[in-house]
Amino acid sequence: MLMTVKEWPTSVSGHDFTIRLFKIEPNDYPEELYSPWYEDPLYKTLDVKRILVYVGGGGIGDIVMINPFFNTLRQAWPESHITWIGGFTNSVKCLLKDNGLIDDVLYTVVRKHRPSAFPEYAKWWREGRRMGEVDLFIDTQRQFVPSLLFSLCFKYKHRIGYSSKCFFSDWKFEEPDRHKVHDTFQTLIMARRLGITPPDPLHRIVIPENFEQIAGDLWEKYGFGEAIAMFPYSARPVKDWDGEYFLSLGRMLLKEGFRVLLFGGPRDFENLRNLADLMGEGAYVPYLLTDLSIDQEMYLSMALLKRAALTLSVDSGGAHLSAALGTKTLVISLLSRVNKFMPVGRQVWSIYPGIECSPCPDRNMKACGGKRWCAKGITPQILYEAVAMLLAGEEVEQ
Repeated sequence: MLMTVKEWPTSVSGHDFTIRLFKIEPNDYPEELYSPWYEDPLYKTLDVKRILVYVGGGGIGDIVMINPFFNTLRQAWPESHITWIGGFTNSVKCLLKDNGLIDDVLYTVVRKHRPSAFPEYAKWWREGRRMGEVDLFIDTQRQFVPSLLFSLCFKYKHRIGYSSKCFFSDWKFEEPDRHKVHDTFQTLIMARRLGITPPDPLHRIVIPENFEQIAGDLWEKYGFGEAIAMFPYSARPVKDWDGEYFLSLGRMLLKEGFRVLLFGGPRDFENLRNLADLMGEGAYVPYLLTDLSIDQEMYLSMALLKRAALTLSVDSGGAHLSAALGTKTLVISLLSRVNKFMPVGRQVWSIYPGIECSPCPDRNMKACGGKRWCAKGITPQILYEAVAMLLAGEEVEQ
């Protein structure tokens, strides 16, 4: 559900439209769908010691969005052995394995189900023979071919999944208006179907104590105070705002006495360093202030994001992480369908261009010929006003 907080009229190259600040409350399935499943929970009748979960690929945002599902499984079967099947980055280790939500990973990536994917299918078969029968297989994808092949490659007592309208699932369930439902809740419907109530809070993200200490030391040494965290870059250029706009906004915030902390992945560090230098005194790239290895960067980021007054981000994995940690998070939404893919958290807002071609229909900027009216219409002044309003707690619904 999107609740309008404030609107700004804007005009770019003859295009008049409205910039809207939304409070985000991601859409869930209606409670009357799943509440009957809690009355006589199926999961309490199942003897589950080994679980396989097929996830496919996983960037940081994807892993944060599915974290509540694994948290729910672990709540139901705390002693079970859970294997993630799919691709992953270091975020799987930081956000799932180190949090005790999974035990191991079967690394496999099949981007196109064509003859070239045969080596991966052979890997599935060999792994299925090695494992033997498992108690529960969970398929979180909606693809017929892998669902069929998993039926042949793995042995299991029970299986649940929504692929092909639950064709491969031991338990059927409806998904009313699922295209309006956030991805996190689309996955959680499988746990709910087994009678498992999701925990509150949904996410389980544990930050090692030594990184909490490092973050505290940095905060004190550099006087971060009421710092604004920024993620200026995403994995797709179509999601990015504007480097010059971030520069202008950063200078506005610094002038008002805030500190600006710049975050991103390893490929962004040089650009982040340059951006901090251009913003001036009070802008930092926290990772570059330490001698930590790159594998430890995410733990430091999590510890710092928890302390930030607010996170301002393009549509990125960092935005999802910030929201899951409970930090006020404002997302510049240019591509994603907000109801389905926005971060899940108690304090999440989106600033969105109400232009006819947003979100970008083909994800390639063809609609505007690369002019990016949507991004240009969200000016630094508008973002500054939105940030000031959220920090002051003035986010009153219009």
